[in-house]
Parts: sequence; structure tokens; C-alpha cells
Amino acid sequence: MRRGWLLALVIGAVGGKVDAVAAASAGSGPPPARFAIIVGVNASITGDAPLRYADDDAAGYLELFRTLGARTYVLSRFDDSTRRLHPQAAAEVQDPVRTNLGRVVDQVAADVALARARNVATVVYFVYAGHGNVDNGRGYLALEDERLFGADLERMIVDRIGGGQTHFIIDACYSVFLAFSRGPGGERREVHGFSTLGGLGARAGVGLLLSTSSARESHEWSEFQAGVFSHEVQSGLLGAADANSDGQIDYREIAAFVERANASIPNERFRPDVYAKEPASATPLVDLRPGLARRLEVDGAHPGRYAVEDTRGVRIADFHSASGQLTRLIRPAGSGPLYLRRLAEKADADLEYVMEAAPAVLRFEDLRPQPSSAQPRGAAQDSFRLLFSLPFSQQVVDAFVVRQPAIAEAPVAEHRSGPSLRRPVGFGLLAVGVAAAAGGTWAVFSALDARAPATASQAQLYEANNRIDERNDWARVLYGVSGVALTAGAVLLLWPRLAESHAPVAVGLSPRAEGGAVLGWSGRF
Repeated sequence: MRRGWLLALVIGAVGGKVDAVAAASAGSGPPPARFAIIVGVNASITGDAPLRYADDDAAGYLELFRTLGARTYVLSRFDDSTRRLHPQAAAEVQDPVRTNLGRVVDQVAADVALARARNVATVVYFVYAGHGNVDNGRGYLALEDERLFGADLERMIVDRIGGGQTHFIIDACYSVFLAFSRGPGGERREVHGFSTLGGLGARAGVGLLLSTSSARESHEWSEFQAGVFSHEVQSGLLGAADANSDGQIDYREIAAFVERANASIPNERFRPDVYAKEPASATPLVDLRPGLARRLEVDGAHPGRYAVEDTRGVRIADFHSASGQLTRLIRPAGSGPLYLRRLAEKADADLEYVMEAAPAVLRFEDLRPQPSSAQPRGAAQDSFRLLFSLPFSQQVVDAFVVRQPAIAEAPVAEHRSGPSLRRPVGFGLLAVGVAAAAGGTWAVFSALDARAPATASQAQLYEANNRIDERNDWARVLYGVSGVALTAGAVLLLWPRLAESHAPVAVGLSPRAEGGAVLGWSGRF
């Protein structure tokens, strides 16, 4: 009887250790419903050089959030290589244009409303990899056909969807300006912290993870086949940034992880910058616990720099574990065998470990090494090889200093999404106004010249009065056309809000049945 009791105790202890993640997850109540909208844009509508791997970033984020249990939508334009590597994502992807984004937002809004009706908490993620810039002091992201300003994201993603928590992960130049609001009259305000920002930065239920905040390039590396910042974020959110091993990753952890990964690069031009602002409720960015049932564990007795790849050759994650620091990394479901590479200072000294699809929990000490056949090359190799050179641990997170964006010092660049009709139409309307005013003046003087002499007959007087009335009518119409055209032209040239709306402007002159004409224009202000 005692032996049976001891055996049950041992089995219970081992089972409790193995299932600690599941127990922690179950003990915190039902999980929220998660939704992710992912956008990757390679082509630029702002004159910037096209990107190579924003579509791969989008595919990687899709697989990440699917692994974390989110209902996920992706908008991008995959090239041939990305379609071959990510066939499931290629079957679902939609072109990154405003119409498709609107449809996805409507679908997610309906999903969130249904979850809310069933008393299920909701978390919404908006993830973007691509081009960003600043227009008139306001940051924007570029779709293939339109720009998305911070106010657009606030209206579409936060207000329209209405998730309980909304998290933005943005890999684009000047992305910090998405949370920047102008003061009265449109002047730029010096900003010392997110608490003083307007728009997205001021929303209590919104979290922000942004890179970059300045004119630095959105760096890509062929060995990652991804943007550097996006790959670092994906590595961290798979578990490498979980410094305290609680199964959740907060904003401080992911920001410290990304900064630590880049700390060894001496040239700041090659270092992605990161700013993190958590929601007011201090909720974590992601909850890993549902996905940690399938994981890789590297204990503190085997510190080092590691990379994980799958059978397609896709680099899934990189991390550098510190001595005494446990690292747990989620293994994507259905990924088949994975390859863990232990990276040395010289590439030819790397070691490779095969991780079979089973068992669910793999521990580093159970793997057997073999020489790595990967020999990375490339122009950026010398710099980017230094990524993840420094170990990451809880001590790094504790020492991490949350810096605020120096928005006041950032340069402002203005780009247009293709040729703008605003200026030519505005100047054209001014020209029409001037010409109409000249015509009205001619009509007035012509009416004066049409007066009949004192010796004129009754018939001549009648004919002269008709000519005078006709020319007076033309003078009134032309002066009216002049006033409308001059006003419309001035509005088009001087009102900046119209420039940001991309609204088409149509101008027309319509005759009236009772005589004269009406000048009209249409557009959104």
C-alpha cells in the first residue's frame, strides 16, 4: 500500500512539472479570443526603395499568431519565393490595398462583437511591416494604394473593431509619429513621453511596439530572409523574451530583448530602434501558455547563441541564453523536424541539432550535435553576424531603461503617394476665377455701351434694353463663377487636410434652364 502511495506521489510530481504550463494557463480563467491583422508591403508608393522581405515578415507573423491561437488575416503581395515557402499563407493572402483592409476590419469587428455578446474577452493585434514616413508632422504607413495615418489606424483598428485590448507592432521608418499629435493650429509640440502624446499614444487600451522612430532604414538581412526588427520580435514572442519564465511576455521584456539583440552592432545605422508603450492596464503583449505544450527548453547549464530553422530553410527564431537562464521556445504545430544551430564566432564551427516532431517537450541535453552545413554569406554579414551576440536574461530586463522617443528632434519628410492633382487643380481654378472675373467686367462695360441714344425709336429702345439685361445676366453669372472658382482654388492650395485625404476633386460647369450656369466641385475635406 505504501509503495503504491509513493508511486502515485512520484507520478504526480513529474506530471505536475511537465504540465505546469497548462495548469498556469487554466488557473487564470478562460483565455481571451485573439485576432490578428497582418500587413506586409514591399512596394513603395512614396518614392522609397522597395523592400525584399516585408512579405516574408507577414508570412512569419501569420504563423506566429496562428501558433498562439489567434484568428489571423494577412494582407501582402507574395513573391514567388514566399509563395513556395509559405503555401498556406499564399492561399489566404489578400492584396494590401485599402478596400481589402476595410473588408478585413469589418470581419474582425463582427467577430469581436460576437465574442463580446458571449462575454468573452478580446485581444486585437495589428502588425505592419513595410514603409512609413511623415507628412506635415503626421506619421503614416503605406499600403499599395493609400497612406494610413495614425488617425486612420485609431478609427479603423481601435474604434471600429472595439477590442478589449489592441496591440500595434509596427516595423517601419518614422513609426513613432503614428502616436504623435499636433497641437492647436497644427504646430509640432515637444514631447517628453507617451503620456503627453495624442491619438494612439493616449489611448488607455492600446499598446505600441514600434520601430523605427527616425530616418534609419528598415533593415533586412538575407540570412534571416526577413526584416531584422520583425525577426527579432518574432523570436522574442515565440518565448525567447520570456525572461522570468512565467509564460507571458510584457512590453518591457520584448523591448529589452530587441535592444539586447542589437547592442553589439557598433554602427547605429545598422541597429533597429524600438519604442514600447504598454496599455494602461499593464497587460502582457502575448500569453504563451497555450502554445508552450510543444516547446524546446534550453536550461541555464547550456548558455549560448542559437538559431532555429525548419526543413524549408526558414529561420524561425534566434536567441542567446545566459548562464543560469532557462529559455523555453514554442515549436510551431505541424512544422515537422526543426534544426537548432548553436552559433560560434566562426561560422564553420557552428553545431546543428535535429529536433524531431515528437516528443512535445524537447530538452537541449537530449539532443545530439552534428557539424552545421550552413555557410552564410552577404554584404551585411560582418555587421549582422553580431546580432544576438550578448546573452539575454532577467538581469537584462531589470536593468533595461525605457527611453522615450525624441520626436521634437526627428526630421520631417514629406512624400506624396504618386502625382497629386491638388496643386494643378487649385491653380486651374484660380485661373478660371480670374478669367471669369475679367469676363464679368467685360459684360458690365458691354452693357453700358449697349444703351440706346436719346433719339432712338421705341423699337430700338426695346432691343437695347434686352441686350443690357442679357449682358447684366452674364456679368452676374461670371462674377459668381469667379467667386466660387477663386474660393475653391484657395481651399485646395491652402487646406492641408484635403492633401491627406487623397479625395479626388471634380469640377464642372452646368448650364441652367432659366439661363446662366453653375460651377460645382466635389471632394472630401
